[in-house]
Amino acid sequence: MIGKQTKGRGFRKLLDYLESREDAQLIGGNMSGRNARELAREFKLSRQLNSDADRVVYHVSLSAAKGDKLDDEKWNEIGDRYMKEMGFDANQFAIFRHHNTDDDHIHIAASRIRMDTGLVVHDSWDYVRSEKVLRQIEIDYNLVQVQGSREKLQRTPSTGQIRRIRREQEEYELGKLDNPPGRTIKEELQQTIDRARVDNPQMPTLIMRLQQAGISVRTGFTRNGKSKGISYEKDGQAFSGTQLGAAYTFPGLQKHLAVDYQPERDDEPINELLLKPVKPFPVEQLEKLFQEIERKQQPQFTPPPEDKVVWQVLHKYLSEKRYIPDYISQGLHGNQLLYMDEQRNILFIKRDLDGEKTGALIWSKPRENHRIVEYDQNTSTANGWFYLRLGGQPTDKVENVFLCSTPIDAMSAATYLISSCKGLPPTRTMLIVADDPNNLPMEFLKSFNRVVVAFNNDEQGNKAASAVLELLPQGKRLKTHNPDWSQELEAHLREEQQKLLQQDRGFSL
Repeated sequence: MIGKQTKGRGFRKLLDYLESREDAQLIGGNMSGRNARELAREFKLSRQLNSDADRVVYHVSLSAAKGDKLDDEKWNEIGDRYMKEMGFDANQFAIFRHHNTDDDHIHIAASRIRMDTGLVVHDSWDYVRSEKVLRQIEIDYNLVQVQGSREKLQRTPSTGQIRRIRREQEEYELGKLDNPPGRTIKEELQQTIDRARVDNPQMPTLIMRLQQAGISVRTGFTRNGKSKGISYEKDGQAFSGTQLGAAYTFPGLQKHLAVDYQPERDDEPINELLLKPVKPFPVEQLEKLFQEIERKQQPQFTPPPEDKVVWQVLHKYLSEKRYIPDYISQGLHGNQLLYMDEQRNILFIKRDLDGEKTGALIWSKPRENHRIVEYDQNTSTANGWFYLRLGGQPTDKVENVFLCSTPIDAMSAATYLISSCKGLPPTRTMLIVADDPNNLPMEFLKSFNRVVVAFNNDEQGNKAASAVLELLPQGKRLKTHNPDWSQELEAHLREEQQKLLQQDRGFSL
């Protein structure tokens, strides 16, 4: 039985994939949800217990040998046992069975956050522990014993290293050590190489990234251009590619990790990098580099086409019924951030903080409520929000941030602000729809001395505000007198109109 583990950030994307495969079946787990949407909503419960945790999504696939055939009941038993022995005995998880390959296999989607303590399950040496668990499962269920696919490509730790890790783990659990056992230099090298090659770079680019990560690389060639090998050094410890595993040799980088190497193109740049290595990046800059590489590998969001015939209907509704001025609605529409699609859904386009479109929100019942739902098709990342910026100069740095519940409330709050200021605010102001404590642009928000939490004055808005204010101590709650900003704007404009009428009649207040 072969086990493959990955960790990520977004539950919905993984669940959509698991559910979308042909003949996919949800066969087990410990959750009540019966489809991707319900399970994703349920997983949010554990995220609320530890909103600071990163990469809390745990995905493992277990594949039986070709000679083994298991029914749903056995697979469910194996999945339950595997999760318990990997330390997920108090975690949410769901088991899907797929039939889209020759190998009989299951996928398990789980939260790494424990429901009892809110702590994240430690992943120290999880590969080694997984192999041990699978070997025992094979024995107990009389299954064919196989060698793990990754085990063939990576050299496993020595017996002495495994003993040390086990000893340190036991001491940590007994309270004798403050921290769990960390990764060895060998593991850190393997992990860094894995992250540096995720976008299938050219060989010089890979070597440059490793140097930026503080890893010295050595390689050489014979006269006919054949590689003589590659080695890596970090913190004074050197390993050949063979010592790290078959995937990390010079040919293995190309065959197993899909690094692009063409001798005529790459040999000279490689030699230049070896003679004059680039300087290592600070930790924060290096992590940002790797995250950007990973982000670019995610599928790009393609907004659905607009039904241009009905824009004037929507524009008229926003103007006459919601009192949104033309320059807001027309400005959003001109940038394709607000429109109606061919199914007559009102769409608000989400963007990351760099302005790249990442998804959309659908407002399907404008005359009944403000509730919105996610546009599920081809959304590229959870890191996106609907927002608008106004005031100051377009090139000015944002100085004020308002967090709002829905797009129409953000537009209404912006209109209210403009009316109160008797024009655009003097400083650059951003209104962003971000009422989910699990999906806030935290690093961005922490850079402000004050963040205005302007969620709707209803049960949902008040609950979200409490959670967000715990995460952002500099936050300041701004409550409306009415349940939402649209009604607050309407009342404000009616009051302003009444004042003008009284002034016209010679009265003053």
